[in-house]
Amino acid sequence: MSRGEWQDQDLLAVARDTPLARLAENLGLDLDAWLAKATETLPETFRITPGRYDRTWTENVLRGIGGSPLTWAQNEFAWQMPFPRGQAPDANAKHIMALLHESGRITRQEAASMLPVVVLNPRSGELVLDMCAAPGSKATQIAEAIHPEGVVVANEPASGRVNMLVSNRGRLAISNMLINQQDGRHLGRIPPPGYDGIVADVPCTGSATSRKNRNVWWKWTPRDGRSMFNLQVEISYRGATLLRPGHDLVYSTCSMDPCENEAVVAELLRRAPWLELVEIDRSNLNGLLLHQGLQTWDILDQEGKVCPGEQALNAPSLHPSHLSPSQRKLFAAELDQEVDSDLEDAIEAALPHCIRLYHHDNDTGGFFVARLRHKPEATPQNVARTFVPKRYQNPDSGWKPLLLDKPSPNRHSIFPAPMEIVEEVQKRYGLNDSTWSWWHRGKRLNIAPKLVEDRIFNRQCPNKRGNLWPEGTFHPLKLIHVGLPAFTQKRKIWRSRQESVPALRDLITTPLHGISPETLRRMLQGWAPLMEEYTEAFGPVEASGPILMSCDLECGPAYVSGWVGARMTLMIDRVGRDVLRMKLGMPSEAEEEE
Repeated sequence: MSRGEWQDQDLLAVARDTPLARLAENLGLDLDAWLAKATETLPETFRITPGRYDRTWTENVLRGIGGSPLTWAQNEFAWQMPFPRGQAPDANAKHIMALLHESGRITRQEAASMLPVVVLNPRSGELVLDMCAAPGSKATQIAEAIHPEGVVVANEPASGRVNMLVSNRGRLAISNMLINQQDGRHLGRIPPPGYDGIVADVPCTGSATSRKNRNVWWKWTPRDGRSMFNLQVEISYRGATLLRPGHDLVYSTCSMDPCENEAVVAELLRRAPWLELVEIDRSNLNGLLLHQGLQTWDILDQEGKVCPGEQALNAPSLHPSHLSPSQRKLFAAELDQEVDSDLEDAIEAALPHCIRLYHHDNDTGGFFVARLRHKPEATPQNVARTFVPKRYQNPDSGWKPLLLDKPSPNRHSIFPAPMEIVEEVQKRYGLNDSTWSWWHRGKRLNIAPKLVEDRIFNRQCPNKRGNLWPEGTFHPLKLIHVGLPAFTQKRKIWRSRQESVPALRDLITTPLHGISPETLRRMLQGWAPLMEEYTEAFGPVEASGPILMSCDLECGPAYVSGWVGARMTLMIDRVGRDVLRMKLGMPSEAEEEE
């Protein structure tokens, strides 16, 4: 059926006769109930940004247009609106949602896609990897969970998608993210012992995204899911080799297809015997109806119909690892493969530890999540498996690792900031850097947690031959951004960037220049006072150039960027100005101009 025919017919009626609907029916779902939800638009859901001084104000604004926390989300971090995604009922609600998102106070995200990070449950001080990070919803969720001392390495191979990561990092003023650009199957190492946690939310067919991607209905076939299998296994296997013992890797997809889910988990357990599939702690998911992972599944043909018996072996793009453990044992002779029956039995027994989320159970999209742990006893060296020598090194052989040369710098190379620059910025803004590291590239000065120095930059990293990359480099990672660009050099003066102000609040130890709400109101309306006029009326401003001002509002002190020259002017964009206008009870700039 062509796309045009789909557009001319009722989606619910047409969707029933699709391979996707047959997959849902084969999984044992109530087809009518599932179709009713799977063909609807998702509700508008989002995360509240923690740590913002005006979080209570944000929540009150959202409640004013009908928002409420999701019942299962601890600490009310996730919310839902009473209208479909992108379909606010009026211009005011639409403007508020856009303003809060663009100013970093909320992050629009499908509720189902929040599950992998909740399941991993990362902690402050940990070093966590997001293997397929763009556009950044999970990477920023991790960063918020492990702030202030933890760091997330957000990896994305595609240049266009990396830009979305960078944009979301800046929008949320996230200082504890490193953005890396490598193929996840060949991701560079970090120094031992490895990562404290990993999210592998791998590329998939999106067969569970029908509520936001209508094309899935007419595009998806079972062959598509099987074609993704190798990529999904190779990405997650690389993650498994980078995970330190006793810690967890969360594998997830937005697919319902067992060949992209349980089959991948089963293959990981075969290839990485140091992993075990562990039961997911559901205490953070109270109120969500969840289903356990499948132990057996059918192989479907291109129409979504079951391939019976040995016919399954001739299904398009079939690989033996697509079969369930019981099928692998059953067809071992036909496949001419040796099958470890005990291992297959153990895998089959463990697969119910995975969780499945379906559209109609919680008014969400669909999702699959599995939690795999690096068994401590499997690696007594207490390092990630990538650092365990593949060959035994005889201690009497006299072999010693070589210290390799540092790689040549390139346009993306980032280095510790010179102390004279750091001291200049600290003095101008009264900053305390005791818990931060400072990084420099060109005319930008970045801040990041100390852990970046302690766990990555200032430590040697073995290569696959056992030789050592020296300290003082991020290699073999290919980082293009470290932390948050907090300051920019302009006219030979380092000024704070507007996007960094929420992150700088915790660093500022000296009083800022105070302005009254009435002064701020006038400046938002375009008033740029001459300094002699301003000084006479409101007190002196001793500095020239960039300035941070503080204005006491009902929701707390707002920090406002400005510039002092002959006049004092605001240095905030339209979104920032409109947020301040809303807090002061003023119309938006667009409304005022009408």
